[in-house]
Amino acid sequence: MKTETTAAIDLSAFQPADIGVLAILQPGTGRPTGWEITFAGPSHDKTLAWANASARDELRRQAQLEAQLRNGRKVKPDDIDVDQVRRENVARVVARIVDWTPVKLDPNGPTIVFNEAAATELLLDPRLSWVYLQALEFLNDERSFTRASAKP
Repeated sequence: MKTETTAAIDLSAFQPADIGVLAILQPGTGRPTGWEITFAGPSHDKTLAWANASARDELRRQAQLEAQLRNGRKVKPDDIDVDQVRRENVARVVARIVDWTPVKLDPNGPTIVFNEAAATELLLDPRLSWVYLQALEFLNDERSFTRASAKP
């Protein structure tokens, strides 16, 4: 057993950063585009709010299914719509975006600043699936939100 005089291990350097910035790379070449997307880290209020809302929705759905079973009703599985699944997947990514540098999709087109509607539309665009994939990879890599001091 350790005594009270033993120095405490400081794990503060290993706590996730509040935000992480993804530099979007050109497809094929891997060169920076100049476009950066700032994402909320795992403990950011925005991430926690989305996770809590999703958990509440799932608990509500489970409770409805259990009530149907207890009442002797047949439970019909939800119809799975490909477009709905795609929108839900994009919503998970958009829920974590804090901001991005303004971007244009056409040199003569409007500048797109971050808002949830614009992000959803952009990430649903099949021509920009490479951006969506980079965002997913970034969000699924724990190193994306590791503080610089915790890296070897």
